[in-house]
Amino acid sequence: MIRTVHIARYVLAEAGMLHRNAAVHISDPGRITRLEPWQSPPPNLQTKVIDWGSAIILPGLVNAHSHLELSRWKRRAGGPGTFTVWLQDLIGERRKWSREDFLESVREGALLSLSAGTTLVGDISTAGVSGEALKTEKLRKVVFEEVLSFAPDQADDCLAGLRRRLQRTECDSLLNSGVSPHAPYSVSPRLYREVAELARAMGLRLATHVAESREELEFLARGTGDLRSFLTGLDAWQAGWVAPGMPPVPYLDGLGCLEQPAILVHCNYLDEDSMALVLSRSCSIVYCPRSHAFFGHDPHPVRRLLDMGINVAIGTDSLASNDSLSILDEMRFLFRTRKDLKCDEILRMATLNGAVALDFGNVLGRLRRGCWADMTILRLPDGINDRHVLSQVLEGAGEYLATVVQGEIVWSSLPVP
Repeated sequence: MIRTVHIARYVLAEAGMLHRNAAVHISDPGRITRLEPWQSPPPNLQTKVIDWGSAIILPGLVNAHSHLELSRWKRRAGGPGTFTVWLQDLIGERRKWSREDFLESVREGALLSLSAGTTLVGDISTAGVSGEALKTEKLRKVVFEEVLSFAPDQADDCLAGLRRRLQRTECDSLLNSGVSPHAPYSVSPRLYREVAELARAMGLRLATHVAESREELEFLARGTGDLRSFLTGLDAWQAGWVAPGMPPVPYLDGLGCLEQPAILVHCNYLDEDSMALVLSRSCSIVYCPRSHAFFGHDPHPVRRLLDMGINVAIGTDSLASNDSLSILDEMRFLFRTRKDLKCDEILRMATLNGAVALDFGNVLGRLRRGCWADMTILRLPDGINDRHVLSQVLEGAGEYLATVVQGEIVWSSLPVP
């Protein structure tokens, strides 16, 4: 039985499928039953019609990589200096925070996300509080419990702690769990292997930061550079560790991390062989455009990745390296700065590709029958050009009007019509 009908001047069901004066019909469980041109239904007290007027309904925006625990730590003005300087600042800031600080930061990030049209987020939890903080938030989320330790003799304790965190997280229709060994310079080979094995055994998504900086490439190639100095300064350097002498992606593959469709975050520096390996392992890459620009990295290989058929999603990273948690802001940034990307590709990276990366590809990222009714609704100005609606949105037309998760309006800038 139909529960709600959302109508708007435009419904962009997915890239390349724009409907005018259309209606999205949603059933009681929060799934889409049909999408069709709007026609007034016969009187039915069990059907609620919501007319958004001059607006566009989009598939819910997906933030495939975030650190909501850092939502209260604003990024440094003028850039980070170097990547390792930024890491040192981050560690110093985190050490000042209480558990309640992290909880409130996650909740603040959730509200910022919903008010920016995000319906699904892949969130990295280092402090282990995101699952608790997000449990009651009406935001769809995959919480990746993060582990860090470069000391191989600490692997057992880290794995035991990871298991405890996973066990105390009660997953539901809006909350799933994942695991996240942090990065090749902060996780020992033994811990990487064991976390990958745990992910396969439990059927969990694995996400890891990889190929993020040139310092990381040098560290894995020769065991030298700023990251070695960084670890030494933290008293975390392991005297017996030998650099693998290879790029990050083959290194992780050799540790068994790519035996399942993993999420590889950043991938700012990839050679052709690494890209081919990502494709062959059916992994997804999350590109964080404005965070990438904040650190002054070389141009991201996103165009080449898409041409190869690799699934590339978009993430915001955190407010420690970004101005907002808005995926629409990321899309508009790409539209301005990456003229080699088409509008439909940008939309797909922000919706369907993110859903695929987070293992929701069959039920999210498009507005079609059987999918969950997760939607982002933008108010549009008068005089919009019917033939170029998406490009005008990416140019800046449109303001956040409402966010719908599983058929429920969970945020709106106005009273619901």
